Amino acid sequence: MDLDFHDKIQQIVSEEVVRNAYLNISNGAAVVLDPKSGEILAYVGSRDYYFEKFGSFDVLTAYRQPGSSIKPVTYALAFKNGYTPLSTIKDERVVFKNQWETYIPVNYDGRYHGTVNFRQALANSYNIPAVKLVSKLGADNMVELGREMGLTTWEKDGSYGISITLGGKEVRLLDLANVYATFARNGVNLEATPFISIKDPKGNEILEKSKEKRILSEEVSFLITNILSDSKSRIPAFGVNNFLTIPGQNVAVKTGTTDNKRDNLTLG
Repeated sequence: MDLDFHDKIQQIVSEEVVRNAYLNISNGAAVVLDPKSGEILAYVGSRDYYFEKFGSFDVLTAYRQPGSSIKPVTYALAFKNGYTPLSTIKDERVVFKNQWETYIPVNYDGRYHGTVNFRQALANSYNIPAVKLVSKLGADNMVELGREMGLTTWEKDGSYGISITLGGKEVRLLDLANVYATFARNGVNLEATPFISIKDPKGNEILEKSKEKRILSEEVSFLITNILSDSKSRIPAFGVNNFLTIPGQNVAVKTGTTDNKRDNLTLG
């Protein structure tokens, strides 16, 4: 862990929470990974550890709904199964029924966008196409891929529904960060760690480093990263000038918002 860098991130989190207090935001967290080594460079579990109400609550390891930030896993599964960014799907009213309930997904803006390609659907985070995709590809298959990419809280028990693509199943933010690091590593998963070396008194290395495991092809990882860094494709939903655009930088980024805006995430 880079202590100086960590302290800077801690300061940013604290300042952002204070700056956005008028939005009823009371806490924040951040984790920064080195995608090459898996090293945790900064680990900020809350706005201030010594904050009386909930400072010691570690948001990064708590079970939280990821919202739409989980959608790249859905589209990675689709690309693994032969779809491409130019594949099309209809963003329209759709009704899913089973013996227990009726489910009608809606988009964040409350509108339907007609026939869209997968690049547009992911870049603008349209809900209906993502749900239709999981319905076709299988929620269990998405769970399996998510587990392979590092989502330790997902159980392979067949209990997950199609709303999983909208963040219907809780994850740990630390695990979710490692999912995005897997994309950055061109599809190779590596467990996140705060250590780069542990030696005994004689100087012998005793840290057993986690092994790299290829989960996605380089092609699939490239497609996801390319879409998430495509600022032009997300203009319909986010506008030209938005907080996801960093001048002079090409950034692959995805947001996630849960019901009633309880949790707001940005990963990249």
